[in-house]
Amino acid sequence: MDPRGAMYKTLLLLSIASTPLLAADAPVIDFSENQKIAVQNSILAKVNGQTISMMDVKKKMDLVFHQYYPQLSHSTQARHQFYESSWRQILMQLIDNELIISDSVDKELKLTDGEVREEVEKRFGPNVMQTLDRIGVTYEETWKMIKNEMVVQRMMWWYVHSRAIQNVTPQDIRQAYRHYLQENPSYCEWTYRVVSIRADKADEKLAEKIYLLLCENGKSPELMSNVLKEFEKEGIAIQVSNEYTATDKELSEAHKTSLAPLTAGQFSKPSFQMSRADKKTVYRIFFLREKMDHPAPSFEAMSNRLRDDLVQKCVADESNVYIEKLRKHYGFDEARIKQTVPEDLHPFSIQ
Repeated sequence: MDPRGAMYKTLLLLSIASTPLLAADAPVIDFSENQKIAVQNSILAKVNGQTISMMDVKKKMDLVFHQYYPQLSHSTQARHQFYESSWRQILMQLIDNELIISDSVDKELKLTDGEVREEVEKRFGPNVMQTLDRIGVTYEETWKMIKNEMVVQRMMWWYVHSRAIQNVTPQDIRQAYRHYLQENPSYCEWTYRVVSIRADKADEKLAEKIYLLLCENGKSPELMSNVLKEFEKEGIAIQVSNEYTATDKELSEAHKTSLAPLTAGQFSKPSFQMSRADKKTVYRIFFLREKMDHPAPSFEAMSNRLRDDLVQKCVADESNVYIEKLRKHYGFDEARIKQTVPEDLHPFSIQ
């Protein structure tokens, strides 16, 4: 797909992405052909001499539904859910499109019939008439809608997307990379166990003896539990922890201090601590099974993604500026829509 096509598809999806369509919590689908959807038709808006009715919105939604949910084409309930969740967004899209089309006329944008015909056949396949008959729209209506889409696509490319690309500089991408590193720094992941020796009285010689035994054997301490139990007696308890996995941020300073000098398979020398709970002496010996480094991705690996993110943000900003400029130029008052289209309006019903 060429950049302009990709850009327009992104804008189309963004325009309906905020609505709960049919993905996450899909309804129980009823494929009965006896059910029909009734439409409360009315004039919703008038833009630069062009009227937009509820039927215009429905026909546009039929094309979108066919394009993205062809597998649900026979489901009345699925189509009704799509209508109810999408019609307001599609209405605003049609209004904005009419403003852009008016601007294209003023700027004398050219689009040939051959280009439109090629897009219609690409969209609906070789049997165009049969497909459109199933959808419920005429060839003339489809031709007009596809042509308008293509006009909008080209105008958005020249007056939004191309400007967004020019506005994103190499310095912006570098700055975005610095921000990314601040939020996603490189880190280490530690996998380890702890041998705890609890004693009523301090016994450094016992802790050192167990440390030397572990080092000499070289096995993970849980495999030596039975051997370690032999050192237990009255007033002395030895415990091998479960295996922990933690990142730099998750590790306590005490654990990090003991683990930092180690390489995989090594034991730390016993560290001494007085238990606050029972006032007993605790010696801890750390065993590092694995240390895995997670370096931050390089600028070269991230630059394209960061650039795309910046361009998309700039596209959204430029699009808002462009549309607001057109609304002002052609005298469209968005407040009128709230009067014509009340919040509690539900124009579609299943019969």
